Amino acid sequence: MQAVVTGLLTGLFVLFFNFSINHIFDAVQNFTMKFPTGKRLLVLPLITMFGGLISGLLVFKFAPETKGSGIPYVKLALSRLGKGIRVRSLFVKLFAGIAGIGSGLSLGKEGPSVQIGAGVGALTSKLFKIRGTSQYNLITAGAASALGATFNTPLSGMVFAVEELTQKFSASLLFPVMVATAVSVSVIRFFAGDSPTFHIPKTTASVMFTPENLVVYVVLGLLCGVLGVAFAKNIFANLKIFNKMKSVPNWLKPAIAGLVIGSFGVFLPEILGTGSIIVDKCAAGNYSIAFIALIFLGKFLATAFCFGSGAAGGIFLPTLLLGSLTGGFVGLVAIKSGVDVNLANICVVGIGAFLAAVARSPMTAVMMVFEMTGNYHSILPVIFTVALSDLIAEKLNHAPIYTTLILKQNANSDYAEKLSEITGYPVEEDIGYETPGSFGTYAGKERNIPTITLELPEDKSDEDLWEEVKGIFDFCTDEI
Repeated sequence: MQAVVTGLLTGLFVLFFNFSINHIFDAVQNFTMKFPTGKRLLVLPLITMFGGLISGLLVFKFAPETKGSGIPYVKLALSRLGKGIRVRSLFVKLFAGIAGIGSGLSLGKEGPSVQIGAGVGALTSKLFKIRGTSQYNLITAGAASALGATFNTPLSGMVFAVEELTQKFSASLLFPVMVATAVSVSVIRFFAGDSPTFHIPKTTASVMFTPENLVVYVVLGLLCGVLGVAFAKNIFANLKIFNKMKSVPNWLKPAIAGLVIGSFGVFLPEILGTGSIIVDKCAAGNYSIAFIALIFLGKFLATAFCFGSGAAGGIFLPTLLLGSLTGGFVGLVAIKSGVDVNLANICVVGIGAFLAAVARSPMTAVMMVFEMTGNYHSILPVIFTVALSDLIAEKLNHAPIYTTLILKQNANSDYAEKLSEITGYPVEEDIGYETPGSFGTYAGKERNIPTITLELPEDKSDEDLWEEVKGIFDFCTDEI
């Protein structure tokens, strides 16, 4: 019963989240396109800056744990170290993500969706007064069902929960995950249809290896491995840059990112928002080699910059986009060199290979490519190239990005050594990924379920407005 409720609520929240982002983004683009370039250079950056400002205020004033993707925070909470899942984070992540991504920040919606789903699991646990392992299983189920609902990929959502979020397998965990995911994806399909996320031309026959195309897949795997690691390092570099801006309030940093990205977006609108339509166009052969390289560079830089600012948004979908562009680049070069390859197939393979390099989740990558494209004919090249890309990332000493974010953001915590022991990776320097909020500090040392201590300022004259608004969320202050 609890898993059904979790899946139902998660599906509805994700449906509202996706619908809001898509329609706000389309409205912003249609509105600004009416202006000539000169005026658009003034209007669009102001809109993206305002969206970033709303996102920053919501995140840093009400729930600092909703900063960035949300997946590292959920992983950390499920490990029962440091912090727990607050129901408040569900609503903050929801509206902060809509404001930032909808206005045009170059981020994905899957990370926020996962944290929203985890918040739904926490809410369900609170409503049914569930504690202990069953509670954490529901939170995992909410996160998995959210990813499945976001991309209409139920199998990938379940595999992601086991491979990435919990890294364990048990019947008690699998049952609520399966039920919640089935229900949430059913909600999405009922209201939005069951078409795949990407509309890529399908091949009519199974793709077999030949000496020529095998070389292409090897090159693609090597390139995705190297570029995927570079993308992760670029993200860490931008986190450091924004962390060094000590004189700038944290809530203002997403607005800065919005102003910069909006300005560049006037000349290259493909870098704005989630950019999912680019995958379809790239696979259809609508872009030249030079333009693919330009979009890749723009998205490569823009996503890392927006993510480093602390805006509520993920890197999962941008990673898939960069993979398709890498595949499109390699495919077009191969075609111009006289190699007989299918461009759409190469783009599909690139999606999985790039994701495997960045997230180091090869099983999720293979499963997601199959579900998101509805194309099973490319499964053999996908498996081969994903494995090669993951191997390259391993040889370059690249840890899974969500694990690395956890280690970096908790480098100075009391449980840093425990994290290193669990993950098998060394704790690195603190990059300031997570900053305490102005309304609360977190406690919970040596406890299975952390607690929250609220510290209000002594002089509340400057905070009266915030306190009144914050009162709306008092019912969900408790941590789960």
